[in-house]
Amino acid sequence: MWIAVALVVAWVWIGQLLRGTLEHGFDERLAATLTALLAAVEVTADGAVTLDRPLADPAFERAFSGWYWQVADGAVVRLRSRSLWTEQIAPAGNAGAVGPDGRPLRLLRRTATVPGSPSPLTLTVAGPQDAIDLEAARIGRTLAIALSVLGLGLAVAVLLQTTIGLAPFRRIGRQLADIRGGRRQALDPDTFAEVAPLVREVNALLRHDQEVVARARTHASNLAHALKTPLSVAALEAARRGSPELAEAVGQMDRMIRHHLRRARAAAAHGVLGARVAVGPVLADLLAVLERIHADRHVTVSRDLADDVAFAGERQDLEEMLGNLLDNAFKWSRGRIAVAAVVADGRLRLTIADDGPGRAQADKARALHPRTRLDSGLAGAGVEPAGGPPEQFLRAIARDVEKWKKVVKAANIKISS
Repeated sequence: MWIAVALVVAWVWIGQLLRGTLEHGFDERLAATLTALLAAVEVTADGAVTLDRPLADPAFERAFSGWYWQVADGAVVRLRSRSLWTEQIAPAGNAGAVGPDGRPLRLLRRTATVPGSPSPLTLTVAGPQDAIDLEAARIGRTLAIALSVLGLGLAVAVLLQTTIGLAPFRRIGRQLADIRGGRRQALDPDTFAEVAPLVREVNALLRHDQEVVARARTHASNLAHALKTPLSVAALEAARRGSPELAEAVGQMDRMIRHHLRRARAAAAHGVLGARVAVGPVLADLLAVLERIHADRHVTVSRDLADDVAFAGERQDLEEMLGNLLDNAFKWSRGRIAVAAVVADGRLRLTIADDGPGRAQADKARALHPRTRLDSGLAGAGVEPAGGPPEQFLRAIARDVEKWKKVVKAANIKISS
């Protein structure tokens, strides 16, 4: 767009310069003719105005050629060029005057005293204005063609420049998509010499992300080991005292801690660049186990997924999500379960549908609240809370630990955390 604007401005500006040059040359020709006319005009003894020699330009000899001259004494034309025939140029004419054939004229006039003339004579020379206009139009067309070719060349050059210059960034984009999809671990440092600093920083950021995930998992594992001993002591004390309330509290505490630890691990692994697992094999393994467990229910499972459908994450996370939903479907299904997986707009959508009794609309809304269970008679923890950084889950664990420490303290059990 800017090339086009610049070329249009250049066309107008250069066209004006060339027109000015044409007008200057035209006026120079008129001035030379006027000088030659002044030198050739003479007044005889009887007062007649004549030329002692003809003008060299033959255009003044052709009738209505557009090139004219005349010599006037006031309002009386004393001498005229053959091209005027019997007509005359109006004495009051100017650069906007019109010739005898109706063509616009460009004039040059001078008043001079000629020896033998009792009064000054007015000498006028005129040329066709359209000679300038036609030549300017011809030059303008030629200039437009030249600038159009130049603009096309510049556009092609810009296209090649951007195509070649931005090629490394397009390759980076494709490699980043592969990293996000789990098909590679880092950018290729040898492919992008032009943007090597950017590649180094991106790879460093990827390594940092992996290190953060590893540290979060280590913290979660350390916390799990640290809580095993106090929980075991609390469980033994509950058994020794024969307190079902305390045993239930300790069991619930253990389930909540394991739940939070699993959630922390899943949050740490969520969105880890480079992680990728095929859905088909994981689904086949889970169905093989669940079909054996629920063999007496004679459930038929249909599958609708392509072989290349993949989950951008780790296998244990996919197993946990699919396992929970499939187990729920087997528990409540009357005999048919449908599993489908599609990829749209870069996102994986897994659907597990069963022909069980279902729930009321109000119950569906309630079931989506974190850790809400509609049937406490079956095992489960409800929907897990929304994802967040691993540190948030570690803080949630710490809050639960403090809460249950108060419960255990109320039962006079000493636990060191």
